[in-house]
Amino acid sequence: MTKKLIFKKVFTGQAWLENQAISIVDGRIVSMQNADGGIAEGFLVPGFIDLQVYGGGGILFSNHQTSEAIQATFDEHAKSGTVAFQITLNCSPKQAMWDAIDACKSYRGKGLVGLHLEGPFFNPIKRGAHTEAFVQAPTYEFVQEIIERCQGLPTYMTIAPEMFTPDVLNLLKQSDIMCSMGHSDTTFEQAKEAGISRITHLFNAMSQWQSRSLGLVGASFRSDAWTSIIADGLHCDFESLRLAKQLKGDKLFLITDAVTHDESGPYVFTKTGARFTNEAGVLSGSALTMDEAIRNCVNMADISIEEAIRMATVYPAEVANLSDLGSIEVGKRACFVQMNSALEVVQVWYDGEALIN
Repeated sequence: MTKKLIFKKVFTGQAWLENQAISIVDGRIVSMQNADGGIAEGFLVPGFIDLQVYGGGGILFSNHQTSEAIQATFDEHAKSGTVAFQITLNCSPKQAMWDAIDACKSYRGKGLVGLHLEGPFFNPIKRGAHTEAFVQAPTYEFVQEIIERCQGLPTYMTIAPEMFTPDVLNLLKQSDIMCSMGHSDTTFEQAKEAGISRITHLFNAMSQWQSRSLGLVGASFRSDAWTSIIADGLHCDFESLRLAKQLKGDKLFLITDAVTHDESGPYVFTKTGARFTNEAGVLSGSALTMDEAIRNCVNMADISIEEAIRMATVYPAEVANLSDLGSIEVGKRACFVQMNSALEVVQVWYDGEALIN
């Protein structure tokens, strides 16, 4: 059966279109044509994609590697427009990693597009809010086992490249796992030599850009590596966000890094205002939503509406090889967000089904 949405204004991810009738069959766009009438309030944009989110609804995936945790994450973040996400596991022991992989493989709900293993191969001095006891050495055997267990599951992994020997790093890079540099004290030269095309949460838990030592921040600015950023004004100042956008252009994309309050496991993050911290008072994830991140880009960093939306849609789709998401085009999944003039979410469609009553 064909469904049809008619919108006065649509931003496809590339261009603005007016008076569009979008026909949907089996959750995919089969045609887009000019039409009169339809929904006039606000505009339609592609569904948001979050490549780093830890949980939702009071269930942290790092404490509960279950389908229920993944579903709770979707249920909470879909309200603010996120239709696709990589559930993220904090630096964790081996068994929690294996349970996370199994949970993702067995999940049959909505939204999940992969697993983000944030760790355990960090530089301990840049571990941030992650538990130091869970930081582990990247041995050849350990990395090989991760690769084997992740077969068939899109997997993204944040690593500190300076902690690897060349042969083990090459093993990981040549696998299907998407590598990203983060929680790292790497030098500019080491980062360049690593040859990894993704960088995790710019400015946070990494070697900084100094006058005689450019660090991982400088490596991001001197390369075309895809780089994520947390646009909440806490993980980085909005002026830093503005500068990063000027320097990185279309290689900068948004993540929420969002956590949830859950005291039932090894990771407990407490919320005060808009800030989550761990027991030591270290900034720990965020309370950010993707629609808020977009508003912050526009209102606080002078990034255009179009570019802010791309940072939450087109670019993360490219980063994670999600060819059927990220834009509104014939053949792609019918995942959309209706926003009003204040850039607030009005309605969300997931494979053509409205989610907000």
